[in-house]
Amino acid sequence: MRLLLLLLGIVSIQICSAQQTEHFEPYGKPTLRMFGNVHTGLSEADDLKIFEIDRAFLGYQYFMSPNLMAEIKVDIGSPDDESVYALAKRYAYFRNAYIKYSQNGFSLSFGIVGMNHFKVQEGFWGYRYLEKSFADRFRFARSVDMGVNASYKINDVFLVDAAVVNGESHSQLLDINYFDYHVGATVTNIGNFTGRVSANYEPSDNKPKMVYAFFAGYRINEKLSIGADFNLLYNNRFFENRNQSGYSLYSTWAFNEHWKLFGRFDMLESNIPEGGTSPWNLSTDGSQIVAGFEHKVNDNLKLALNYRDWVPKAANMNNRHYIYLNVEFKL
Repeated sequence: MRLLLLLLGIVSIQICSAQQTEHFEPYGKPTLRMFGNVHTGLSEADDLKIFEIDRAFLGYQYFMSPNLMAEIKVDIGSPDDESVYALAKRYAYFRNAYIKYSQNGFSLSFGIVGMNHFKVQEGFWGYRYLEKSFADRFRFARSVDMGVNASYKINDVFLVDAAVVNGESHSQLLDINYFDYHVGATVTNIGNFTGRVSANYEPSDNKPKMVYAFFAGYRINEKLSIGADFNLLYNNRFFENRNQSGYSLYSTWAFNEHWKLFGRFDMLESNIPEGGTSPWNLSTDGSQIVAGFEHKVNDNLKLALNYRDWVPKAANMNNRHYIYLNVEFKL
C-alpha cells in the first residue's frame, strides 16, 4: 500500500508540472467494438445451429493532458462463459475502468486494467473476435484485473513491466485474501521478431499458483507471419501437483489488403499426479484447430469464414467440428 501511495504521489507531481509548462486542450472520444457469429456443428456430437453476439464493448477515452488519460469500457456479454446459461444471459459490467499516466517510456495504470502479456499475444494473433489467446481461452490467467500496472520502455528494443492486482478478474472485485503478482519483459524491433516472457505468482492458504508464459512471433515479410506461445500452470486452483501445460501455433498470410488466410493449432494437457494412472484433468485435455479466410471490408468491418474443431484426449469423448462466420465491427 505504501508503494502504491508513493507511485500515485509521484504521478500527481508530474501531472502538475506538465500542466504548468505546456498548454493542452483536453478531449475525449467514444469507442465501440462488437463480436458476432453464426455457426453450425458438423458432427452428431454437436449439431447446434445458432446466431450469437459474443461481445459488445462500449467505452469512452478522455485525454486530460499529454501524459494523462482515463478510459472506461463496459462489456456487454456473459462474465461466466463456462456456464450452461451463458448464451441466454447477458450482463453489462466494467471491462476496463482506469487512469493512465505515461511519460518518457514509463507508464502507470490504476483501476481495472488489462494484463500486458495478453496484449502482446493477441496483438500478434490478430483475430481476437474469433478466438481468445491460449492462456485466456483455457483460463491459465486473467486478461483483466483490478490493481496497478506499470511498464518501462528501456529503449527501442526492450520493455519491462510489473503488476499487482486483486487476482479476482474484472467480474469479482471484493472477495480477496492475497494480491496477485505479475512480471514480464518484451523485446521488439529485432528485425521482424517479437518475443516475451512473463511470470504470475498467486499465493493462497493452500499451495501458491504459478503461471509461466513464453511468446515468439516473426513477420517473415509484409504478407506472412508466424507465432507461437507456450504456457505452464502449476497448482491449478491452488491444489498441489495439479499442473497444466499447452502451446499455440498460428500463422497468417495476406493475399492483399483485404484478404487473409489464417490458421491456428492449440494443444492442452494436464499431468498425471503421483500414484495416478491418468491425467487429473483428462476431460478437458485435447487439441483445437481454427483455420479460414478473413475479408476486411473496410477499417470498421471484418468477416471471417472459418473451420474449427475440438479433439479431446479422452478416448470416450466425441470429436466436435464446426463452421463459423465471424464478424467484427468497431469504431
